[in-house]
Amino acid sequence: MEQNSCVNNRACHAISSVVLDVVQALLRERSVNGKVDLADVDRLIALVRRGPMSLDPAYAQQEERCRAQHSKPKGNVGARSNPFQRLMVRPLEPLLGQVLPRPLLAHYFAFVDVALGPAARDELDRDCRALIQALLVVHGNNLTWDHFYGDSRSTAILRRALAIITSILTQPHGPAMWRNHMGRPVGDTPALQAEPLKTILDCLLQTHHGLAA
Repeated sequence: MEQNSCVNNRACHAISSVVLDVVQALLRERSVNGKVDLADVDRLIALVRRGPMSLDPAYAQQEERCRAQHSKPKGNVGARSNPFQRLMVRPLEPLLGQVLPRPLLAHYFAFVDVALGPAARDELDRDCRALIQALLVVHGNNLTWDHFYGDSRSTAILRRALAIITSILTQPHGPAMWRNHMGRPVGDTPALQAEPLKTILDCLLQTHHGLAA
């Protein structure tokens, strides 16, 4: 009997295969010259429907495979993840790729660090990591970034960070600081022009206003 494992959502097909293997074996036993009487087919199907003992070991094995598959961790929060950086990118996710090429995120993180200053940056980073630890207690290895983003505490951290950044951007030197960090190329990725720079900045400011409301 084929040893099917519970992967790629094929568990139901695997169980069907187990049952059909038994039906096929019974039909071959009852066949005469390659033929089976229809009444015999009905009786064999009724027998299988009642659950003969020959199916029990196969069902038990398949159940163990399914349990093993579905008990695997489903989370995507790795030990090396940087939750604060991910949180700061969250408002810009719709812009990633076309407006904000991913290689330029390094400049964005550098701007965030300078705008916040080391003390606030370290405090926000610690709060993010503490939140991850608290969520791990609840979700274990099934913790995903959606759990993190959806938690009201991460929203509060983002609100604090954007409040500081917005206050810097509204100062006379703020726009120049933004352009100096974000308006530089990275390797083969060209520097951002004025329009995408404004789009990204507006996205941050709108997110701040929305969270502060």
